[in-house]
Amino acid sequence: MDKQRLVNFTDAVLAIVITILVLDLHQPLVPTFAAVWAQKDSYFAYAMSFFWLGAIWINLHNQWHMATRITTRVMWHTVGMLFFLSLIPYVTKFAGANLMDFFAQGAYWLVSTLATVNIMAQGYALGYANREDKIFLEKSRTLNHWMWVDLAVCLLGLPLAYLTGYAPMVMIITVASAIIPSIVVRFLNHQFEG
Repeated sequence: MDKQRLVNFTDAVLAIVITILVLDLHQPLVPTFAAVWAQKDSYFAYAMSFFWLGAIWINLHNQWHMATRITTRVMWHTVGMLFFLSLIPYVTKFAGANLMDFFAQGAYWLVSTLATVNIMAQGYALGYANREDKIFLEKSRTLNHWMWVDLAVCLLGLPLAYLTGYAPMVMIITVASAIIPSIVVRFLNHQFEG
């Protein structure tokens, strides 16, 4: 399979997931600030998920930028990642409707953590598939090491939420964790291409 076909498929699924995410937001019954404010928890959950998915899309784009070869392993890890990402609208709506509930935030945490694990597996598979390209391999290895930091931060989300007593901390930390690879990729792109 051509790399671009898999990239296009991933982009299409992410676009659908983001579309479903916004369609799950309910319009206020009356056009007042109070009615809009009453839905602030849902808007917060939407914003967290939107920016998390956006960071993932940017990270995937940067990771795939220099790749020339994909394998069946890469495709399966991509499918696994997309499976968990497709659950984001469901857990976002659940977490947004129950923003201060640790069980609802735990469901969000579980899905986002499993998506992160699949993203990491995809990164390792992509690095292995392109191991002949020394520059790509070095960039991929560095990014994969930083993905462990991303995962560690993501894993801390639920325990920190419990410790602070603030359940939405899960979503905030999830978004923060996705920003880490974005910063690393920007540095790597500057280092290898600039």
